Amino acid sequence: TNPRRWRLLSSLALDSATLLELLTPLAPGYFLLIASVANVGKNVAFLAASASRAGIHRTFAVHENLADVTAKAGSQTLVASMLGTGVGVAVSAQIGAEWASVAVGFACFSSAHLLANYLSLSHVVVNTVSVDRHDLLLDSFMATGGRDGLPSPEAICAREPLLPLPP
Repeated sequence: TNPRRWRLLSSLALDSATLLELLTPLAPGYFLLIASVANVGKNVAFLAASASRAGIHRTFAVHENLADVTAKAGSQTLVASMLGTGVGVAVSAQIGAEWASVAVGFACFSSAHLLANYLSLSHVVVNTVSVDRHDLLLDSFMATGGRDGLPSPEAICAREPLLPLPP
């Protein structure tokens, strides 16, 4: 498993479902269908984010302090959510209710959200061996003939793509 990848994919899914919600005024006859699909998508994204969060928190737990890490992360999430709501209210008052303006605002905030998640997840070092990390370890070992030993978890995580790439 790769909690970093699942966390980023959950952010993509959340923003995609939110975009679908944003499109509902363009097809009023299909409002209920589009809104329902978007709501299911958002719930799946929240579930994936919650599931991957535990694996990410485990990477920060050093001395059996997973509860402390989780509590602090929850506090940070609460503060960020409150600040985000405040910024959203302020920005919405400035851009108005015109669909095109709202779409531009969404694109800006969604891009910032995905970029921030990508950058933050690129610094998370996962110490377990997944199939992808196993392949990277094996490639490194074979390339050096084992002379240099195995790369550190930091080096492997730096080489591991956060998004699945086609072979």
